[in-house]
Amino acid sequence: MKLTRQEEIALLFTSELARNGEIFTSLSDVAALHGVSPLFLKKIARTLKKQGLVISKEGQNGGYVLGKPAETISAWEVMEAVAGKSSGKSQETVIFTCPLRTSCMPQTIRHLISESLKQYLSDVTIDQFVKKTYVA
Repeated sequence: MKLTRQEEIALLFTSELARNGEIFTSLSDVAALHGVSPLFLKKIARTLKKQGLVISKEGQNGGYVLGKPAETISAWEVMEAVAGKSSGKSQETVIFTCPLRTSCMPQTIRHLISESLKQYLSDVTIDQFVKKTYVA
């Protein structure tokens, strides 16, 4: 599986916010730290905010924090949010439809892989990224 750049940066951004806890973190700090375009990061932050995954505060000492505890935010939830598929409801995986039959091997393979990946990534939480990265 290959992550899109948006998914990768969204996971990085939420992990950085998890690492900083309740301290509001500026987009410019995260962008500079990880070499990410501030405008691209702002677009991702806006999307995550719409989904309730992050909260923002303007002004001095402003920035972003997670919208809920890191241990309750799954990698799948973050990826789904920036992919534009999250609406608060359970989403069905898009399945390739075989033009010749209602069921064919490629369709079955894609569906099984997609569902397995979704199930696994739903169990991986943002706090796990921070724990694995910043172990003393």
